[in-house]
Amino acid sequence: MKILYYSPHPTHDIVSEVGYATHQRETIIALEQLGHEVLPVIMGGATREDLLYEGGKASDPSGFRGFLKRLLPSFIWVSIRDLLVMRHDTHAGERLEKAIQEFQPDLIYERSEYLQDSGIKPAQKHRIKYYLEVNAPFVEEMKAMQGYSIWLWLGHRKERKKYKAADKIFVVSTGLKDFLIRRYKVDSHKIVVSPNRINKEKFLERAALPLSFEVNFRNEAPIIGFVGSILPHHHLDLLIEGFAEIIHKGLEANLLIVGEGTHRDVLQELVKQRKVEDRVIFTGKVPFEQVPAIINCMDICVMSGSNWYGSPIKIFEYGILGKSVIAPRTEPVSEVMTDGVDGILVEQNKKDIAQALEKLIIDKDYRERLGQSFKEKIIREYQWKHAAEMIVD
Repeated sequence: MKILYYSPHPTHDIVSEVGYATHQRETIIALEQLGHEVLPVIMGGATREDLLYEGGKASDPSGFRGFLKRLLPSFIWVSIRDLLVMRHDTHAGERLEKAIQEFQPDLIYERSEYLQDSGIKPAQKHRIKYYLEVNAPFVEEMKAMQGYSIWLWLGHRKERKKYKAADKIFVVSTGLKDFLIRRYKVDSHKIVVSPNRINKEKFLERAALPLSFEVNFRNEAPIIGFVGSILPHHHLDLLIEGFAEIIHKGLEANLLIVGEGTHRDVLQELVKQRKVEDRVIFTGKVPFEQVPAIINCMDICVMSGSNWYGSPIKIFEYGILGKSVIAPRTEPVSEVMTDGVDGILVEQNKKDIAQALEKLIIDKDYRERLGQSFKEKIIREYQWKHAAEMIVD
C-alpha cells in the first residue's frame, strides 16, 4: 500500500529525542519494513533544519513576546496561542492536499492533535481511508497543562468531528478508549487499543555501547534507577522517600536518577533532608544514544508516576534489557504488565514503592525472574512491528 503518514502539529518534529518523535519514526519505519511505501507529511519538521514553520522562531522569554506573555492574563495568551494553532492547521491542510495529489495514497494515517482537523476534508474529498491515532484526551490535557482557553468548546467540537470521520481510531489504552466512547459517543467498533512499543534491535545495540561518563557509587549494592524528565508528574519525590525508608531500615542500595527538568533542585533538597546524599546520583541530561547503556547499569528500574490514559514507553525500555520494573498500577500499565509476573505494580505512594524496593533488593532471583518474564513478553507482543501489523491488518 501507499500510506501517507500525517502529523499536523506545528512544532512536533520527527527527529527529537522525545516520545512523540520516537512514536512517529518507529511507526513509519515499521510500516516500511512490512513492504509498504510511506510518505511522511510532518508539519513540525522532518529534519533539524526544517523544525520551524512559516519562518517562526521560539519565543525568547527575555524579549517582547516574553514581556507580553507576563503582562497579559494567562487565558488571553493561551487563547491567542490556540488561535495561531488553528491558523497553522489551515496551512497544514493545504500541504496535505498537495501531498495527496502527488502521492495518491491508499491510506491517510494521522497522528491526531489538539484543535487540528485538517485531515478530514482531503480524505473525504479524495475518498481515501482515514485512520486516526489518539494519544491523549486532548482538550482535557491541554486545559490541565496550559490553563483555560476561550477555544476549549471548539476543541471538543473538532474532536467529535474527527472521530466521526475516521474509519479507525488507534488509542494507546483501554482507559482512553472508554473516555472517547463516554465523552464523544464514538462507536466502540471503530476503536483499536494499541499501546506504545519499542525497537528491540536498536535498543539492544545501543545498550552494548560503552558509557562516555562514569557512575561511581561507594559500594557494590544494587542500583535502583529512573530515566526521564524530572518533572512533578513523574512523582520522583515518592521514589526518593521510598528509597530513604529502606536505607534507614539498613538495606544496602543506591539510587541513580537520569535526566533533567524543572523539579531537580527540589528533589536534590529532598535527598539532603532525608540524609541519603551519599547513596544518590543525579546525572543530569544524558545523550539519547547513551540511555540504553545507562539503563544496563541498573538492577531495578522504577517509574513512580504516570497518568490514567498514557502508555509509557519507559517501561518497555526498562523491560527489553531484562530489568525488574516497579511501575504504577494504572490501567495502561496493567494492560501490558502482570503484577508479580512481569514486574511489581504499586499505588502511587512512598509506602508501596518502599515495599517493592525491599522485596527486589532482598530477593535477587525474584527480580531476575520478573525481568526475564517481561522481556520475553515485549519481544512477543510489544515491538513497533506489532503496531504496524495491527494498522495494516
